[in-house]
Amino acid sequence: MSGSATVQSPPPNFQDDAAPEGSDGVGSEEDGLKKESKAEDDMLVTDLIHSCSNEMVAQAALKSIGGRFAERVRVAAQEKGMSVGRFVSIIVRDFARRADDGVREALRERITGDDQPLLKGLRAVLEPALEEGALFADEGFGQPFAINLSCAGAHQYQ
Repeated sequence: MSGSATVQSPPPNFQDDAAPEGSDGVGSEEDGLKKESKAEDDMLVTDLIHSCSNEMVAQAALKSIGGRFAERVRVAAQEKGMSVGRFVSIIVRDFARRADDGVREALRERITGDDQPLLKGLRAVLEPALEEGALFADEGFGQPFAINLSCAGAHQYQ
């Protein structure tokens, strides 16, 4: 041999845990976990909107909440002449259209860490709609129509 050493490459799934040059490595793993957790938390509001925009899922979610709150929603839906699932899905879709980033962030903070974040979030979205008196439009069924509800209480998340 001519005195040169053979250098082997690390396996393809090898991860070097050493900190990048010029870095002390402090906090890098923690920062990564925080970003990952934040992304998962951000998905809560998105999951709530996507799931409960479906009438059947919305109806099942409200049934899971149950109690006096679910009864209030049922009565409000009946007064509007529609099913509970449709009523709830209209409110959720309207929330998705109108809620700005600040309102969504406040809702995310409110439901993060809860045992049932989607149900808590659904209740938080529905509550102001039941208490106020403005108009919600449902554009998902051909001609838009309005029901007498409101998103005005959405500021309560902030």
